[in-house]
Amino acid sequence: QIKKKKVAVSGDIGCYTLGFLPPLSALDFCGCMGASIGVAHGAAKAEIKERVVAVLGDSTFFHTGLPALANVAYNRSNVLTIILDNRTTAMTGHQENPGSGRTLQGQPAGVLDFEAVCRGLGIKHVAVVDAYDNDAVEHAFSALMHTNEPAVLITRRPCALLPDVRRQYVPLAVLEEKCNGCGICFRIGCPAILKSSEIDPENHKALALIDPAICTGCEVCSQICPHDAIPTRDQMRLLEDDGSHASCPTEGSR
Repeated sequence: QIKKKKVAVSGDIGCYTLGFLPPLSALDFCGCMGASIGVAHGAAKAEIKERVVAVLGDSTFFHTGLPALANVAYNRSNVLTIILDNRTTAMTGHQENPGSGRTLQGQPAGVLDFEAVCRGLGIKHVAVVDAYDNDAVEHAFSALMHTNEPAVLITRRPCALLPDVRRQYVPLAVLEEKCNGCGICFRIGCPAILKSSEIDPENHKALALIDPAICTGCEVCSQICPHDAIPTRDQMRLLEDDGSHASCPTEGSR
């Protein structure tokens, strides 16, 4: 969504920093941990042409994002801050944080309410969406982009590498008879989506396939595939019940 809007993006230190690289190429600059909002605020006050977006994770927000967001609110900077809330400190080994519900010793703790905190700092425009819901993310992002005031978008989904989440994986697969190798699914940068050795006879492009050893079943690719070539988890179950066959990776196609 960020790349499509052609905005200036101030990134931060975390897993999402990988978004700087192709195929996403979604970040324009990145400094020290927690600098995203402050740098975005400075760029906005310098009156650059584009709307400035700051992107950071939940742990980084707790680390140094809070005072920076307070500064944005206080100075009425029209920065749009996106907080990627994955309920853990994923970058350094899944340590707990004030938003995870546990202390570092594993004891139960209160969960800091991101939305309430942002509104308490003076941010009027705050939206919370499921990070895996493409339509919801795009709608909320577009709506907040139309404001000319400080705004916050909170995208929420537990990290896919958390043990409780990993136990719920349901790998997806590609229906070869529907895939034409358009390549749209490759653009999301998912490591589980690979190019098959099979070539579409009409456009001569490689078909997509999904490595079940890596796929988490998030269904983001299912939502963006224009040919319905990647079934959702529920559709996969129906296909299995019907005895239908979806493609699987082979050694020669990896």
